Amino acid sequence: MVEKSMSATSAERVFVCGGGHQGVSMAAHLALEGVRVTLWNRSRDNIQSIIDTGEIVSTGIISGVAKIERASSDISEVVSDFVIVATPSSAHRDVARSIAPFVHKDMVIILSPGRTFGAIEFAKTLQEEGVRELPHIAETQTIVHTCRRGIGNTTSIFALKHDVMIAALEPSDLDYILARMPAFLRRYYIKAPSVIVTSLSNVGMVLHCAPVLMNIGWVETTYVGFKHYYEGISPSVARFLEKLDAERVAVAKGHGYDIETTTEWLRRTYDSTGNNLYECIRTTDAYKEIYAPTSLHHRYLLEDVPNGLVPVEHAGAHCGVKTPHITMIIDLACAVLDMDFRATGRKYL
Repeated sequence: MVEKSMSATSAERVFVCGGGHQGVSMAAHLALEGVRVTLWNRSRDNIQSIIDTGEIVSTGIISGVAKIERASSDISEVVSDFVIVATPSSAHRDVARSIAPFVHKDMVIILSPGRTFGAIEFAKTLQEEGVRELPHIAETQTIVHTCRRGIGNTTSIFALKHDVMIAALEPSDLDYILARMPAFLRRYYIKAPSVIVTSLSNVGMVLHCAPVLMNIGWVETTYVGFKHYYEGISPSVARFLEKLDAERVAVAKGHGYDIETTTEWLRRTYDSTGNNLYECIRTTDAYKEIYAPTSLHHRYLLEDVPNGLVPVEHAGAHCGVKTPHITMIIDLACAVLDMDFRATGRKYL
């Protein structure tokens, strides 16, 4: 456990969008490092306890009582020039519409994470809202914090990922963006050459969608709770995930980029060990306490299918790379949830 204090050097104010797991955890970590933080969530009820107390209580490897400068459901009260969008990617368009009236060319906006083609979608939405001079937009491959928000104004941070890839929509903007980022946070990121790399390196689509669909009976059994990674991903499920993953890597190759497999990512990010995906998942301590969804109407499907698998399938078709296993999971998700994820999913290549 690492106790954080307010003695660190303060950076410029950071505006965190999103009051869920990652938004509250990011806000707490920033504040505990001495950064002035404002927090926004579309639903006031979801952050009422933070509004009332002005605090977030963090436990785990980042521990302490974080003082938040202001939290609000009114974006005009908390917006600033350095923005971290820490919402599910399904909310990116709505966030872009909400922030558009305040955007200017010197603003920095980081999507944490972008998921697949998030930065492209965010920029296009700003332009649709009449923004003529785009801000400096970047996206990360994944979130820094492995975390879960608790009741009220609490959150638990289980692990911090290192060497998280970050790329700018305009590659020449990346140094400027990183220079304005709080110094302590900068050390968790490594530069990627393109948002195509960060987008196609989205491993959430590999680790989330198929395990949920392959455990539907357990997910929908109300009296059973099980660990998503440790119990939901058996050796057979993991072997299937490796086939999905190989297609993702092949699509990136088809667009001229070499990206790492999910197994390689686990080794690099969490220092996991093992000869295959199953073994690496079993040695990822941060995954031990992550429970599976209790409903199919969860971001592991509602976000990761349309904003993960669908754009990869589309990008594969664009470069002539077949993705039969990815297509199979998209088809199953559409059939089970009676939704047309291809109609709503991102297609920007």
